[in-house]
Amino acid sequence: MNAAERFVQCLEAEGVTHIFGVPGEENITLLEAISKSDITFITTRHETNAAFMASMFGRLSGRPGVCLSTLGPGATNMMTGIASATMDHSPVVAITGQGVTWRQHKASHQMFDLVEMYRPITKSSTSIASGEIISEVVRQAFAQAASEKPGATHLSFPEDIAKSDVDAKTPVLRDSAPTFLHPTSVKDSAVLRQIEQATKPVVIAGFGINRSGATDAFRLFVERLGAPVVETMMGKGTISSFHELAAHTIGLPNADYNQRILDQSDLIIAIGYDITELPPSKWNPNRTPVLHIDTNQHEIDQFYPVVANLIGSLPDTLQLLSEDVPNRAWSGWQQDRDRLRQEIQATYSMALPLHPQSIVRELEQATGEDGMIFSDVGAHKVWLGRHFQTTRPNQLFISNGFSSMGYGLSSAIAAKLLYPERRVLCASGDGAFLMNGQDLETAVRLKLPIVVIIWRDGTYGLIEWKQQQAYGRAPYIEFDNPDLVQLAVAFGALGLRVGEHGTLAACLKQAFTSDGPVLIDCPVDYRENLKLSDRLRTYGG
Repeated sequence: MNAAERFVQCLEAEGVTHIFGVPGEENITLLEAISKSDITFITTRHETNAAFMASMFGRLSGRPGVCLSTLGPGATNMMTGIASATMDHSPVVAITGQGVTWRQHKASHQMFDLVEMYRPITKSSTSIASGEIISEVVRQAFAQAASEKPGATHLSFPEDIAKSDVDAKTPVLRDSAPTFLHPTSVKDSAVLRQIEQATKPVVIAGFGINRSGATDAFRLFVERLGAPVVETMMGKGTISSFHELAAHTIGLPNADYNQRILDQSDLIIAIGYDITELPPSKWNPNRTPVLHIDTNQHEIDQFYPVVANLIGSLPDTLQLLSEDVPNRAWSGWQQDRDRLRQEIQATYSMALPLHPQSIVRELEQATGEDGMIFSDVGAHKVWLGRHFQTTRPNQLFISNGFSSMGYGLSSAIAAKLLYPERRVLCASGDGAFLMNGQDLETAVRLKLPIVVIIWRDGTYGLIEWKQQQAYGRAPYIEFDNPDLVQLAVAFGALGLRVGEHGTLAACLKQAFTSDGPVLIDCPVDYRENLKLSDRLRTYGG
């Protein structure tokens, strides 16, 4: 048995079912071993996309996703997706091929120190120095990737080590997962004392609630508390958008109407919140006291003045808090929430190019409560985060940690592999799609019936929005597009253009009855961006 075969045995012991990656000369021995296993290898068209797929696969499956690249440019290509996994707290194990050990001490073709390159963007980065330590190294990588808070780990696998012989009788390492301590009482906690003294508390719901499976406990807690709830973009779905306590989403380029609710607060209760989701300076300029309730200790930030915290299992912590938390309902915040809700639920023009609000409404109706929308990064992300109404977790996915363009399509592919029965849609701008759209071919090859809607305006719209606000002009953001319908056809997908092939609703209906990937070219009117900024700037409450 060679070391690559032992490595694959260890992957199977970890429950790995899929690996996403691009073949390379330095990993052919490992690829040969994978081909003889029960693991499905998904060949992608770019290593960044392989990492994005592994990241979403890990997030949705609850066990680390796995991606593979060769050394040099393959490994550097994969880094963007790995950085995204770490900052978005998705469990991933990244494997890179590497040249033989006897040329690693000097300048050599395609070789850099990958362990050191990956170290800042992962929870751990290790080289496999001997075939005899593979069981330990793999177990450690998977354990660290899955531990709180989840993220990416990296293993560099030199080609000569992969070919080396190992003792076939050495058992694959299986050990117990670490026990996560659960609180038994919070009756005398400083958190409860702070809540008892507050008169206008506000809750911020972060991504950690959904990730920890604490949604039910969270909803019980806030209903007992009676305070308004704002969600981060990654925290959408922790409370229904239609709930009486829902004050909707924060994270726009401008302070939204619901920022006034936070400004009135005398205590902010941050639950499952990570400052990578949205800097505290954006929503807490007044430095209002904060309660930090999460699985990990808080980051030190001058705009995040934590006066008390509870660290541990979120479902258990929130369940215990609910037993003793006093009701702290207060009035006066609803008018700001209602102003925002009025805009979210209003009816907008369906004339072409479509208002972004109209696109969001059509997507909401077409995907339904069981659908999954994966937003790429751009101006459309802001409109989806603000206007898309959710009732539960995992309806709208937004990467607001690393926020890398190109995230959407690959994430949708991974989701469809795990949930073939659900409607899966990628919402992307024309800027983002043309950065990583080559894996539409992967979706065609795998016969995955996903829908990709391109919000087309021929600009980097989110940057234009900020340029116009800062300087009153927007240089260097315009570009030309290929015919997106013909591009889809060239890939082997169905291409539809709103207007030419019917209304957006009609195109979505046709797309969701297709047995393969469908790309919808949808023109968008981003003049609405500055109109929204003007309304928010002049809002007097």
